[in-house]
Amino acid sequence: MPRILTTCPTTGQEVPTGYRSADVDLETESGSWSFRCTVCEQVHAWTASEASVEAVSRPLVA
Repeated sequence: MPRILTTCPTTGQEVPTGYRSADVDLETESGSWSFRCTVCEQVHAWTASEASVEAVSRPLVA
């Protein structure tokens, strides 16, 4: 299941929020969530408009 990512406001790096695409529908959700950042270890809040779903590569079928 693809992870939901957002940008760490401290470092500018893309980081996982701890949520997966089955947990949150980014097109219909409002409000904010928080998580402990794996890069800077601070707690950040994020909204659906600031997030993206991780691209998942799939093996090519010959």
